[in-house]
Amino acid sequence: MYIAMHCINANNVLQDEICKFYGIHYDNMYKSCVISTDHQHHDFVISMTEEDYKDFYSQVIKALAEDGGQIIELVKGEVFRCRKNEIRHGANQKCEIRRP
Repeated sequence: MYIAMHCINANNVLQDEICKFYGIHYDNMYKSCVISTDHQHHDFVISMTEEDYKDFYSQVIKALAEDGGQIIELVKGEVFRCRKNEIRHGANQKCEIRRP
């Protein structure tokens, strides 16, 4: 399974990424969703409330359960591309995920 997303790198440049998708988890300490991918030295971080994470989590499950190709696309919302175990903060996001 792959994930396509637009993300902001360390230089605040918007990039398009397609990565192997391994999952998501919520970091309560930093109020952020962390997207796990095949990148060994980077994480993808989205600032969001726990309530918005629960909604996003449900969307991911629904998208993964749909028939179709082996890719999901994250739309709407800023994703930060960070070094492993680094967290960047931004405004809370209400992201959407879909099958392209």
